[in-house]
Amino acid sequence: MRSSYLFKRALYFIYAKRGELFTKELWMTVFRVMKSRFNFWERVSDQEFQKNLEIIEQRPWNIHVELTNLCNANCIFCAYQYQTRPHVFMTDEIYEKVLDEYCEIGGGDFMIEVVVGDPAVDPKFIDRIKQARGRKEIANIGTITNAIALRSADIKDLVSSGLSQLSISTAPFEESLYKSIYRNKSYKKVIKNIGNLLEENEKAGRPIEIKLCFRSNLSMKETLELSDYQHICKRGHHTVEFNTDFDTWTGEIEQKDLLAGMHIRPKSHLDKEPCIWLYDGPIVFADGNVGLCGCRDFNADSELIVGNVLETPLLEIWHSKRVKEIRESFYTQEYPDICKKCTTYANLNLLRTKPGSQRATMTQERLLRGASSTQEA
Repeated sequence: MRSSYLFKRALYFIYAKRGELFTKELWMTVFRVMKSRFNFWERVSDQEFQKNLEIIEQRPWNIHVELTNLCNANCIFCAYQYQTRPHVFMTDEIYEKVLDEYCEIGGGDFMIEVVVGDPAVDPKFIDRIKQARGRKEIANIGTITNAIALRSADIKDLVSSGLSQLSISTAPFEESLYKSIYRNKSYKKVIKNIGNLLEENEKAGRPIEIKLCFRSNLSMKETLELSDYQHICKRGHHTVEFNTDFDTWTGEIEQKDLLAGMHIRPKSHLDKEPCIWLYDGPIVFADGNVGLCGCRDFNADSELIVGNVLETPLLEIWHSKRVKEIRESFYTQEYPDICKKCTTYANLNLLRTKPGSQRATMTQERLLRGASSTQEA
């Protein structure tokens, strides 16, 4: 049962993209998803899996921080258009408290998150990255942006900021399609920004891993053959990823909202075990509320909100009775309402693999390092 939904999704994707059956792009995408979600050839014992869970229950693998819930696009596939919470920017007080407390427990990967906003809209976006990079406890720093808010004058500064990974969410590089999918008139600016960013990253020795994430109604092959993309290709090294299908955002987005060639993914099957998000790392929303889902809780008001960092320390929230109850609810199939509607559920198979065990080992090392630093202080 744990793998049946993944195979169902893979078959659904292959059928939807059957016109691309003999292209390498399709099979590279299928392999990427299967490897990241199933990975049966690197399985560990049940005993080691349970140990992995126990370690990550002690402290999160990483942290997700939402700088803002404001966006400068209005994509047809995104629930931003249905968001009702006020637009806010994270205050210095909240950001510094999260950074301090995360470093106190040993640090690790630091994700500048987007749920339905774009972090580059925040005037302090690059400064926030630099603040995190200034802490020795912080490992990789990753984020995602649509590249609209990047200013030419700031791109060199961004490249040298200490950012590790940058995913750029974008439509096919054709102006009319971009306007139709992102419902924004900044296409020429986006193309210019991406080209300049790739060039500056090359000059600096590629300090940032840059990935172009296409949300496309065209075939993968057609997307890569567009003349504007061919021009961008020559500007600097990057990888490419395609959305295999599109989420409903707990029912807000329907097939009729998308262009022909874009497909809603099939409904998830919820296993009798927690979603991997519950063992990944909490998201601190822009107002300081802490949630367990940085994926689809776009109004930050679901049952997965478990505290606020201005009221309770981060690690105390992670250890709270409420977090344990939410995880345990999956075993009894009394799932949170938001999870019942989700099409992005992923079980705990990652923690049944060698990479999952490596994640748990690093988590334990960071926790011990944090405890040691606290005792020395």
